[in-house]
Amino acid sequence: MGALHLPFYRGAETTDDLLIPFPYVIYRGDIFRVDEGGVHQRLFQSDNIKLELSLAGGVPVPSGDTEGVRNGMPDLDPTVEIGPSLEIRLWESEREMRSLMLNLPLRAALSVNTSKLDHQGYAFTPYIEYVVKSRKPGDWKIGLAFGPLYADEEYHNYFYEVEPEFVTASRPEFHSAGGYSGSRVTLTLQKNIGDVWLGAFLRSDYLGEAAFEDSPLVVTDRYNAFGLAMTWIFAKSKTLVEVE
Repeated sequence: MGALHLPFYRGAETTDDLLIPFPYVIYRGDIFRVDEGGVHQRLFQSDNIKLELSLAGGVPVPSGDTEGVRNGMPDLDPTVEIGPSLEIRLWESEREMRSLMLNLPLRAALSVNTSKLDHQGYAFTPYIEYVVKSRKPGDWKIGLAFGPLYADEEYHNYFYEVEPEFVTASRPEFHSAGGYSGSRVTLTLQKNIGDVWLGAFLRSDYLGEAAFEDSPLVVTDRYNAFGLAMTWIFAKSKTLVEVE
């Protein structure tokens, strides 16, 4: 079961609360993995470098529920982002179970509806993450990540463009360029208690100086989101692997 509190999109003041039950599967193969960190397709790995295929996503935006900012404009479909992510271990202390990681995800964004998928540009979200783990494998983990955000013109315009037919007295025409999208800080916590896994995250984005900052659809330069999740693992395979 997961609970999320987040704005409809970065720059929106209208928020949504979601309670999501979901099936939870952990599979750790040599190449393909599904775990608490998401879905990973391992493409390459050395002692300090790992290349994976990773996923991200966004919620649908019903225009009528955005406090008048998007009234009369089309609803936005939920998005799925997919692409390679290069992870580089910059530093590690095995004695203190701490590490500093550089992650370089580059993803293509797709809007999803019942009839088709539409390409909505590309996003590049590099970040440095400081990770502290328990000495007992798989017991608990804390991560603090920070990094800038970048996206191309098509990605920005999916959320922030105002075409001439949707111009009003308070909503001027706007077309975004590509480039800087703001910055992000994320705190994550994970804890295992027997067969129960607990997780939480707190994320804060600052949109100052972003390429789309002047869009009339941007109401605030802050984006704050948090979520909690709890899973009960009721069945395991006889053969297990050690968590990295």
